[in-house]
Amino acid sequence: MSTEKTQYALNLLESAFINTKPRGVGCSFGKDSVTAVHLARRIDPNIPVFSIMTIFKPKETFEYLVEINRLLNLDVLVYMVAERVPQILIDNGIKVELLSPDNFREAQGTHENFLHTEDVDRCCHLLKVVPIQKAVANYDVLIDGLRSSEGITRQNLQEIEITGELTKIHPILHFTEEDIFEYLKKNDIPIHPWYLKTFPDGKRYRSLGCAPCTRPIFDHESERDGRWQGSKKEGGECGIHTNQIKPSKQNSPLQKTFVMEKQDYNC
Repeated sequence: MSTEKTQYALNLLESAFINTKPRGVGCSFGKDSVTAVHLARRIDPNIPVFSIMTIFKPKETFEYLVEINRLLNLDVLVYMVAERVPQILIDNGIKVELLSPDNFREAQGTHENFLHTEDVDRCCHLLKVVPIQKAVANYDVLIDGLRSSEGITRQNLQEIEITGELTKIHPILHFTEEDIFEYLKKNDIPIHPWYLKTFPDGKRYRSLGCAPCTRPIFDHESERDGRWQGSKKEGGECGIHTNQIKPSKQNSPLQKTFVMEKQDYNC
């Protein structure tokens, strides 16, 4: 990848951080969000990092969270709808805000099969959207790891987006999949082990979510085509990035103060 892309991302964050706080960065512990966290920490070493975990995340994601949290000294705060905190998080001193599973239990009880096979939108809303609403309640600015080349749902994103009371910053919007892996390698950051899995037909994992809703795909497919395969959400979004997670009361602090010349990248 070009050093210009990295520098542009850093300049974007630095300019945005001048007049705005409180702020935080969300991390799912996939390749993109870890890159965004690392970039944000280069500008603000103390920026809070939070993560939305679910009971359906693969064990490798929890193990990777622990590894990266220790390596990058993130002091991550995990929000999770569950009956109890996963033992691996307890054993490794990860901070967890456990949210009541009552609504999820009630919704799942109305389905013969798991909720994620019967009503994926409802499942994602209860396990992901509701927790992030809690996570960003005290933030004015959210940094995330969205990229425009991931899939059709993200092609028209802007680097700075105002959604209700929350200003979203997408510092790696112009990075490609190859850029991400190169950045992580250059900065000696290990990648999630699922990205290293190989399959006889040539498929690989390219976008990670909950285990039941994540499938390996071919290189010619869009990165998110492996998400929610066979459902109406296939290749789409869980709702975290498409819902207004912090309703509007007044203009965002960045709406009038942020000015930066955009750079065109052929991604």
